[in-house]
Amino acid sequence: MNIRTLQPSYHLFSIPAIFLLFGTLLFFSGCSRKEPALSQTVSGNTISENQTDKNAQDAENSAEGESFTEKELTEGNVTLSPRQLSSYGKITDCSFKEDKETLSLSLTLPDIPGSDDALIYLFAFETYENYDNSHCFDREPIASAEKSTSCELTWTYGEGQLFQQFVPTLLLNGKYVPLSTGTYICNPEMLADNSVSYPEPKSKKGLLLDPQMLGTPLLTDLGVQYAIYNIPLSHIIGETTNAAYPTISYEYKGVSYKFNGEIIYSYDNLFTYLTNSGIFSTAIILNDWNETYPDLVHPLSRNKKSGAYYYAFNTAEEEGCRHLEAIASFLTKRYSGGKYGLVSDWVIANEINQHKIWNYMDTSDIELYAAEFEKALRIFYNAAKSNYADANVYFSIDHDWNNNKNNNKAKFNGKDLVEAINDAARLKGNYDWGLAIHPYPNPLTRVNYWTDTYDKTMDAPLLTLMNLRTLTDFLNQEEYLDRSGNVRSITVTELGFSSTSGEKLQAAAFAYCYYIIDANPYVKAFIMNRQTDSPDEINQGLAFGIYELDQTSKFILDVFKSIDTDSSKDNLDFMLNILGADSLEEALSWAE
Repeated sequence: MNIRTLQPSYHLFSIPAIFLLFGTLLFFSGCSRKEPALSQTVSGNTISENQTDKNAQDAENSAEGESFTEKELTEGNVTLSPRQLSSYGKITDCSFKEDKETLSLSLTLPDIPGSDDALIYLFAFETYENYDNSHCFDREPIASAEKSTSCELTWTYGEGQLFQQFVPTLLLNGKYVPLSTGTYICNPEMLADNSVSYPEPKSKKGLLLDPQMLGTPLLTDLGVQYAIYNIPLSHIIGETTNAAYPTISYEYKGVSYKFNGEIIYSYDNLFTYLTNSGIFSTAIILNDWNETYPDLVHPLSRNKKSGAYYYAFNTAEEEGCRHLEAIASFLTKRYSGGKYGLVSDWVIANEINQHKIWNYMDTSDIELYAAEFEKALRIFYNAAKSNYADANVYFSIDHDWNNNKNNNKAKFNGKDLVEAINDAARLKGNYDWGLAIHPYPNPLTRVNYWTDTYDKTMDAPLLTLMNLRTLTDFLNQEEYLDRSGNVRSITVTELGFSSTSGEKLQAAAFAYCYYIIDANPYVKAFIMNRQTDSPDEINQGLAFGIYELDQTSKFILDVFKSIDTDSSKDNLDFMLNILGADSLEEALSWAE
């Protein structure tokens, strides 16, 4: 596709202008002890004949119900180097217990390794911190337990641990050596107050709203179920200049972070209005350049780039990471369904496979890029789920799925990036992130997208409406399933069709699109771009709106209103006639 050089069109309207008018507890825990395995070699370390005899005796003792002595556990059954130990253990779970105060980490080992004592120790590290195999930890362990091939370490949840990674270790030659990669809490939703519940949306119909139409029949008559808005960080952080709306101070880990009271007030009114109107809100978090707060920009993104609209979050340094945690905590708590309304869905950054424009980082290393982004994604996920258990947290990609065959350093394939982020997430504990997609036709000005031929394999170059199975087949693979074994939440957060080729063609393209998405059990919502035409988009030959600039309605208006109602079939014949299909079933079969 031709990379769009405009800023996301959500910024064309001023939300504030409209809505200001609206008025370490350490303790030893028990282990589920299993008998040490009688392995002869482990990672090239040979066990002597005497050791084999000892293993046999250990097994006999275990069968008789006798405990292993501290000396036996200290010596272990295998001797491993720090490097071998670093991947020897496997963390199978790290979660809150029902009391919401106790955390439990489950660890399995193939056998009992030797070390300085009989214990496994657990350490907590911040998101931005790294550790290596020979690291001598400069902190106290938060929990410990006797060695076992199946062990549970428990401790009391402490402030700030929501964003920490937990690393099991052994004490070897006076140094703490990791037994596995660290992991994060995997069920932060346990912390959420579930006293407030909301009805399910009536349909998948969503729209990028025109703030000038809020509170008017031009919106209320549309029956919109989902709305989407941007939250650029530079807009909300920092002190307020309007005395009528004082600066909001938010205390986080001993630091007071400042939020612009005037802008936050406008979002308060926006999300309250949408919630009261039965519309579910999606917020896109965007890290735009901010001279006052450079700590929020990743170190590899600080060479301010011409043509880059947004920048990678700083998850590599303490100051930036803490600031991001505070922002995520503040926003997701404020908009968790209380007095300021509900944001049910959060999209972290925009079209991140276009990493030189929409989430700038000066790198061609996709694994590095994905690992750094995934840390920001998890911060927002844990924050959102801990405040509203039913929240969804997504990252977005455009339609460039697998068409970068020439090692184009200006972008990554969407497919490769989803794979890399999934790998980074599973490495430190799988969680239920979702995927927001923008499956535009190619080029963007094309409206009769159904007339082209599409590759429907998982290696398709482009991801569009006509080959959504490309994505759903990909995410149906076992290694991409969520924690419950289900396909992850997918949502279409941006997609529109221009009326420049004819208003009826635009309406038919929308209707066909809606029916395709409505029939797909894996796609949660379709948020159409947009309610009102954008001048900048019109300059590109794109008139996506339901309304023209002067608020004159187009032919698509009635189709949009009725598409998810009992009268939707009234508009079906004109759509089928334009598509050249005899029935809706036939038309839907083209996209299977």
